[in-house]
Amino acid sequence: MKHRLCVKEVLVYLWSCFSKPVPRNCRELLTLLLLCLFIAVVTSGLLFSWLSGGTLRYPALWSGVAACVCGVCVLVVTALLHPVRCVLAIMLPTLGSSQGQRLLLATGVMLTLLSAPPNMAANVGSLTHTLKCSSESVVRSLLNSSDVMNVVKGDLVAAATACKVMADYVQSLRSFDHETRVNVSTVTQRFGDVAGRLQGDFRRAQGRAQGLRRACQRLLAALLVLRLLWSSGRYLHSYLTVLGFDNVYVTPRLRRLAAARGVPLDAAARLKNGVDATGYRLSPQEVRECVPSFALVTLYFLLCVLLVALDFLVYRLVSVGGPWLLDIPDTGITLTVLYKCVCVCSQVQVCVLAGNWCSDVLVFQREYDWLIRMGAGHCGAAAMATPSAPDSGTVVLLGLLFLLSYALVVLQVYTRRARRAVAACFFQNQEERRIDFLLQKVLSNQRAGGPGVFSITLEGAGLRMSERASSETL
Repeated sequence: MKHRLCVKEVLVYLWSCFSKPVPRNCRELLTLLLLCLFIAVVTSGLLFSWLSGGTLRYPALWSGVAACVCGVCVLVVTALLHPVRCVLAIMLPTLGSSQGQRLLLATGVMLTLLSAPPNMAANVGSLTHTLKCSSESVVRSLLNSSDVMNVVKGDLVAAATACKVMADYVQSLRSFDHETRVNVSTVTQRFGDVAGRLQGDFRRAQGRAQGLRRACQRLLAALLVLRLLWSSGRYLHSYLTVLGFDNVYVTPRLRRLAAARGVPLDAAARLKNGVDATGYRLSPQEVRECVPSFALVTLYFLLCVLLVALDFLVYRLVSVGGPWLLDIPDTGITLTVLYKCVCVCSQVQVCVLAGNWCSDVLVFQREYDWLIRMGAGHCGAAAMATPSAPDSGTVVLLGLLFLLSYALVVLQVYTRRARRAVAACFFQNQEERRIDFLLQKVLSNQRAGGPGVFSITLEGAGLRMSERASSETL
């Protein structure tokens, strides 16, 4: 028990030194400097780890320089400027408020968009590469058929040359063979060049997509930090400039001041939208405010689940379809050539493909085997790129983000209270004015018409106040 009391006293003293506008003595000044130094070291370390590792992947030198500069700036600014210390302290509760929830949802959606669609495109690209290799095999087989036809024509010319009585016809066959011969190697080389250029263009496009993805991640990280700082600074500005801003809490100070002036405040329900900050029970208004937040988180969750499920589906289809494309069996074709050249009279020779009109002068019949490669297995290991599985780390991170978002549906009520309490600790005089403002408004309602309701509702960074008579008792 004594140990717990000692730790509590130390924490209270540290918080008192950190939240005071001006230290009272050298001891408090030294404590404040040590706290600011600790915050600067932790901030620079986290910043370096965030910039150099993970998805940002900045160079280590740049990350180190940025972390050092940020650490020095945090040390100087927090030690000299009391409002900046308050903003830094408000940032933690802000992460648990509705602004923090929106940041978490935006982060989850952006991570999903930067992970699932590019991964699906990469898997479709690997499958397209396999299809390209398979179609290339078919085209090469068709080109090889031209080589087979060249062999057939050459054999036919050689067989016809053996018949010396057909010298004129042999010459015409040689001319036909020369004019229709296909240079298979040249065509294959040109086809390979075109395929190589297409593959190079695809790789460059994929590289640009990866660069764009990394740039979007870096921009998102910067926007998240700036949004968090802006939200915290905006809250502090409204707290200091508008007395009615976020001023619906029945605090012990308000109860003591009301009791001193003879105004009973038995429950927070006596104020519309009032919150009893001394307990942990949620007010009906706070419970109603949780419903839209829960629906919003569910909507974003279903959107991200749909994209991640599509990513897994595409990965599964590519994993199953890729090996199937590689295992398509080759097709063997036997080409049978039957060529007859018959003599109709002693001076004229007529060539036909079949028939028994008269005695055969030339009979050419052979079989040629032709193999059509349908699969892509002969292309080697590069034929089928390994499918890119969805990033398990991103999926786990998304799960944690949405679990935290669902938790913040209820926890944001308490973080809003904590944010107001932090601001009240840093600016106690302003908190006294806010409490007096709230109590004066209650008293004015009582003097004006007896029973009434005082309502203060926050809209953005401004304030809306309304008074209306009702049958409720203040």
